[in-house]
Amino acid sequence: MGETLLKVLPVMLGFVGGFLLRRFRVAEPRDGDFLFRLVFYVCVPALMFTSLSTVQITAALAVFPLSSALFTLVGFVLALLTARRLHWDPTRSAVLMCGCMIANSGFELPFIQALYGAEGVVRIAAFDAMNTALTFSFAYLVAVRGNPNRRRGGGAMIGRLARSPALWAIALGLAVNLIAVPVPAPIHDSLAVFGAATGFIIPLAVGILFQPSGGQVGKAAVMVGVRLAAGLLVAVGLVLAFDLQGLDRTIMLLLGIAPIGFSTVTFASLEKLDEQLAVTALSLSLSLSLVLSMVVTVI
Repeated sequence: MGETLLKVLPVMLGFVGGFLLRRFRVAEPRDGDFLFRLVFYVCVPALMFTSLSTVQITAALAVFPLSSALFTLVGFVLALLTARRLHWDPTRSAVLMCGCMIANSGFELPFIQALYGAEGVVRIAAFDAMNTALTFSFAYLVAVRGNPNRRRGGGAMIGRLARSPALWAIALGLAVNLIAVPVPAPIHDSLAVFGAATGFIIPLAVGILFQPSGGQVGKAAVMVGVRLAAGLLVAVGLVLAFDLQGLDRTIMLLLGIAPIGFSTVTFASLEKLDEQLAVTALSLSLSLSLVLSMVVTVI
């Protein structure tokens, strides 16, 4: 347990560091916005390419990309129904749907790596192959549609999606993987450095933007509740349907309780959505998932 906590410590320190920078007026909200753009246009594409160009998925691991698709679909449906019932405006509804669609598998990786080593990491890679594609296509499409400044019609939205660096990185990474072309070590290692920075820059940006308010905490709690309900519904359903045992069962449950994805805040910043709701919900979700993940790993 101590080793696991040490692995997630940089993430937690990033939040605290960003919050203190904002509190002592060293950083401003615009600095957080810049960091999110830096991640979206530089770090995330590098991370996606290096991951997808090397991942290996076998038939035995098919349940994990399947679970990713189900997390996205069930989260989208439950969030859409909730937004309509609560009569949320488009900028909040888009944040709610994005947050409930994106499973933050990266948050659970330290727990899984500490428990199962390479065997566990392979399963996360299988999950992320689908999760990444859906995050930067379907979920980002939802974010774009919620942008209050978007033009009518689908042409502008499709054009924006086509210019997404992450989508191009996904396509290139998958192509390299399928044709089995080795990426030269200097290129791979350089991109890996940029990709590795994602795990610290995003928490730092979240900490800079974090300013919980009474009006947003209630809505954030609804968002976290829907995400957790959708995740557990899919995870428990797959455990029972496929009779998952051992590490497969534990990993599936950890993915079910994974927090809202960091990309939710990135998309909210890029598409002029309710960014404060996204930041507050992410912070609340991370706190809850940290506790739940410790319980699952111990049990």
